[in-house]
Amino acid sequence: MDSLINLGIILTYILIIASVAGAIIFPIIHTLGDLKSAKGGLIGIAVILVIFLISFAVSPAESGPFFDKFGISPTFSKIIGGGLISTYIFGLGAILSILYSQVSKWIK
Repeated sequence: MDSLINLGIILTYILIIASVAGAIIFPIIHTLGDLKSAKGGLIGIAVILVIFLISFAVSPAESGPFFDKFGISPTFSKIIGGGLISTYIFGLGAILSILYSQVSKWIK
């Protein structure tokens, strides 16, 4: 009985790995095959990466007793700060896009 359970778990892991690999590899192949139609998506990904990089660059690398207590290095503190700043930027962008959408509906 245990061998059937182990076989089922191994088969499940193999299928999960195959599906994740397919979900990652096939869109990349499709994108590289037709770059002209994927231009908008690639620009969007580039904008997101730029915002993350700018957020990481401006976030402080803090240290102190609180950070030492939880084992947070200055580099990890900078990553956390960059994630928070980028979350604020994306949240503000979402709010502004909602407001713009509503105001443009009222004007029309």
